[in-house]
Amino acid sequence: MMKRTLLRMLALTSLTSLTSMTSMALADAKKLVVVVAKGSPITNISKGDLKHAFTGDSVSAGGKTLVPFNFTPGSAERAGFDVAILGMATDEVGRYWIDRKVRGQSGAPRALPSSAHVAKVVAKFPAAIGYLPADALTADVQAVKVDGVGYTDARYAISTK
Repeated sequence: MMKRTLLRMLALTSLTSLTSMTSMALADAKKLVVVVAKGSPITNISKGDLKHAFTGDSVSAGGKTLVPFNFTPGSAERAGFDVAILGMATDEVGRYWIDRKVRGQSGAPRALPSSAHVAKVVAKFPAAIGYLPADALTADVQAVKVDGVGYTDARYAISTK
């Protein structure tokens, strides 16, 4: 009987710890906001166009061909964006770009090392598009809705994981 009680307590403790860890992981996830230069005519983009732009295809919006800027591989921002928009894990994205290079196709978007760099580059180039954690937004960039959903909407699903 005591053994059963001990096992129940152990199972309950494990479940509580797992729930707590999951809650912390969700709390640590940051929304990633698709951004363009302030004053850009681009206010909305489809997830499909975003995927095409960040996988090397030419995408035009607001009268300009978009120039995407990424975070560096291995960053939480890049991993979250790749899963949410490209539908690929980090290793799959790496293989994708190697395959394109072997076939002589366009290369990967330029990777920048920090939120400050992404914000600065996107703000300076009218055709640039990138993404930033919501807490790193600056006055020089404007948020872009994805499929008509803004980052403050509960349905917005682009975040670090």
